[in-house]
Amino acid sequence: MDMDTTPSQDEAQEILDALRQIQANPELRAEAETNPEGAMDRLGLSGIARHAVAFAIAGALVVPHLVKPEGFWT
Repeated sequence: MDMDTTPSQDEAQEILDALRQIQANPELRAEAETNPEGAMDRLGLSGIARHAVAFAIAGALVVPHLVKPEGFWT
């Protein structure tokens, strides 16, 4: 079984479009924070695009809690 795990140009564009939609739509952004699966279902994502967007959502939710607002050196 030979699986191609390299995203194609179409998949990359689908990922970027989904992330832009989430960023631009406050309702979709709120849903992504509370119900990421539902947000990805609304966007019709599957396969590599779904995994990439899920990873981006998780990163967006976790990173702000790890980074101190006052900065690294204080």
